[in-house]
Amino acid sequence: MMINLFTRFAKASHLALPGCLLLAALANPSQAVVYQAESYTNFFDTTAGNTGGAFRNDAVDIEATTDSGGGFNVGWIEPNEWLVYGGLSIPTSGSYTIRMRVASPSGATAAVDLNGGSIQLGDFAIPATGGWQNWTTVSRTVNINAGTYNLGVFAKTTGWNFNWIEVVANGGGGNTTGLLTVYEHCNYGGWFRGFNTGSFDGNVMTSMGARNDAISSVKVAAGYEAVLFDNWDYSGASVVVSGDNTCLSNFNDRTSSIIVRPATNTGTGFAAVVSETQFNQMFPGRNSFYTYAGLVAASKTYPAFAGTGDLAAKKREAAAALANFSHETGGLVYVTEIAQGEYCGDWDNNPSTCPCAPGKRYFGRGPIQLSWNGNYCAAGTALGLDLRANPDLVSQNATVAWQTALWFWMTQSGAGYRPAHDSMVGGFGFGETIRTINGSLECNGGNPAQVQSRINEYNRFLNILGTSAGPGNLGC
Repeated sequence: MMINLFTRFAKASHLALPGCLLLAALANPSQAVVYQAESYTNFFDTTAGNTGGAFRNDAVDIEATTDSGGGFNVGWIEPNEWLVYGGLSIPTSGSYTIRMRVASPSGATAAVDLNGGSIQLGDFAIPATGGWQNWTTVSRTVNINAGTYNLGVFAKTTGWNFNWIEVVANGGGGNTTGLLTVYEHCNYGGWFRGFNTGSFDGNVMTSMGARNDAISSVKVAAGYEAVLFDNWDYSGASVVVSGDNTCLSNFNDRTSSIIVRPATNTGTGFAAVVSETQFNQMFPGRNSFYTYAGLVAASKTYPAFAGTGDLAAKKREAAAALANFSHETGGLVYVTEIAQGEYCGDWDNNPSTCPCAPGKRYFGRGPIQLSWNGNYCAAGTALGLDLRANPDLVSQNATVAWQTALWFWMTQSGAGYRPAHDSMVGGFGFGETIRTINGSLECNGGNPAQVQSRINEYNRFLNILGTSAGPGNLGC
């Protein structure tokens, strides 16, 4: 069966009517033209009747597909059969990518052409996918002159099923942007397509020129955010993105539906980087003591926290700090250390510098588990609080608890080479924040399982914030 098709919609519905002559135009080069396999305008089939018994009553064999989005596929394909898809309009001469959605138990070969074979666009090697309904997408980059064509798909061998074919321009002028602009590749490469406010399920998203499971970077206008969903109907995993995201490393090539809306985190500082919704998603089982409002208030004491660099850098620092705080407290569950010792000792070998207050104990409290009398004195001095006399304030006031954690994060080298904040904004990487907090107890092979636990939380939070790990080492 030979098929002239153009377009890839992995999760699009099959809307074309049988026998309808399609005039499919690339209105601008960022759009994709998609033909479902069963929506041909002409065909040649070597056997009589529709073996699959679905959709149409001519000789082409069509069956229901289990590929994403449902619909139908053409099957029982034999050598020299072909399908034609009419009215492909190419507005601008240039480079285009053709993608075909195919399945084959053992591998096969198809060819694509224009105008009955007068313009050959090359062979497509179809890999062995392991089953008739195990689908993959094959692609080829070609040059096409401006004009209107019939698109054909030709079966060079037997043994494959066909779901859809897509043609899309590779960059070039005329691409549109919007409040949300999505890009095919990281660092804003490949095709791109703009969206304004609204909801765009898989069918609408792809009909507007974005491709299913093929978005790698985004730009979002100030004051707006986009919710990217794993499934075509706004379900499954999702991520909220804002600003410029050079590479959706934890959501790369996964977007199947989109919502664009005014930003819910319209505050300044930390509140402009992490919304309360995202915070709640990070810590679904947290202790009610650890409030988002308390963290926002505490962050104003250190405006450089999650406030340095571009938006991606700010998100990385927020994710890194919250990942370490999560690890130290079992997911923001523990407000105080379980083993509540006295933790009173000489500070710089000079007890008079920070003597322990009578009857007070300086065990771990708060998101970073502030410990020892010397640290309570230093943090209290920096924050204008008498934490030597009242260490319990760290476990009684959420804002103070967050302030002590940010004091350590922003100003203390701990067991490392520099404060954790400096490691993140200086490009040294997440691993160096672990060294600052726990040094050789975890780093340099001290406890790799604990290091990996922190890394796992960091990656999870990056995913929620819609950005990537960036430069530097994850481990230490």
